[in-house]
Amino acid sequence: MLALLLGVLLAGVAICLHGQAQNTRTIPLVEAMTLGVVLGPILEESFFRGCLLPVLAGTFTNGLAVILTALIFALFHNPVNLAHWVSFSGSGVAYGWIRVTSRSTTAATLTHAACNLVLLLFAGS
Repeated sequence: MLALLLGVLLAGVAICLHGQAQNTRTIPLVEAMTLGVVLGPILEESFFRGCLLPVLAGTFTNGLAVILTALIFALFHNPVNLAHWVSFSGSGVAYGWIRVTSRSTTAATLTHAACNLVLLLFAGS
């Protein structure tokens, strides 16, 4: 439940940021859905929470591993300002926490996909 609330909050931040600086080329909805809701979450969660997080958790505590993975996740998304850093890092912490507590990369992937779907739906309106 906490992760869902955090996801909604982060989606709200991202939507606000999206509305402030829209200077990117749009892509068709099918491609956006395929990349943002299917492939992106599967590939990113497989790497960040499926591979990297367990390796870091073997060296550090789970909490520190989640935070480090979230910061690397944020860096991967090339944040352009503090709000982007907070948004990507916060969502990375949420996905990492879900991965650690559920012991399932699938749970983190589905949460990531749901968050991206919400962002896409709001971006289109």
